[in-house]
Amino acid sequence: MTDTPYLLRFFQVVPPVPPLIVATFVAVTGVASLAVATSPGRARGALAPVLLLQLFTASSGFAVPARRGHYDLLLTRGTSRLRVTLAHWVTTIAPGIFSWLVLAVVERLAAGDGAVLLASGTLAAIFMVSTLPWALTIALPRFSGGIGWLLLLVTMGTTFAEGVFAEWTVTSTRVEALVWPAWVFLIYPLGAVGESLGPPQLLAVAPGITLAAAAMAIACHWAAHSDIPLSAAQ
Repeated sequence: MTDTPYLLRFFQVVPPVPPLIVATFVAVTGVASLAVATSPGRARGALAPVLLLQLFTASSGFAVPARRGHYDLLLTRGTSRLRVTLAHWVTTIAPGIFSWLVLAVVERLAAGDGAVLLASGTLAAIFMVSTLPWALTIALPRFSGGIGWLLLLVTMGTTFAEGVFAEWTVTSTRVEALVWPAWVFLIYPLGAVGESLGPPQLLAVAPGITLAAAAMAIACHWAAHSDIPLSAAQ
């Protein structure tokens, strides 16, 4: 654990997130906070651009900058590769998590009880956009996972135009009744923002959450055991 502060400081000096994206988070959070403070009912929509930006921010890529020598100092230091990878993930998603927390605080101050930005559906959506894109892009160039996810979403656009998130009102726990909501949550987790997930809805989001967690585990294992040549040796 003694290496953790060093790892976090390193990724502050060599950030996986471009400064322009951080500045965009600041601007979006400022505007969204103003909207939520004046009208708490806008909180659900105000979080949407933050989650969309987080989708691309999390698609930061690890292997490409590592092979370019950006992380040679860490890879030759004897620090656990797994801890390096996890520190990279934490610093990658930190701007989006901070923006969400700011909006949640603003909403709680403005609306009191019943804030939607801390609802279980919101937490599930935050987890999805902060993990799955990062895992999918672990060995790919920056933004690859976000672009692929957005392409899938646009491809399914005609389906979403019919308001498929009405399926969240389903009360049945039968497998056939949960397949479509599970698919919808997987490709469009933003639709779960503000939802209070009961047992049927929890069963619907479980496959997506499980897939994201499994993808994270596979990505971390791959990064910890793959052969990444040092730049001086290339």
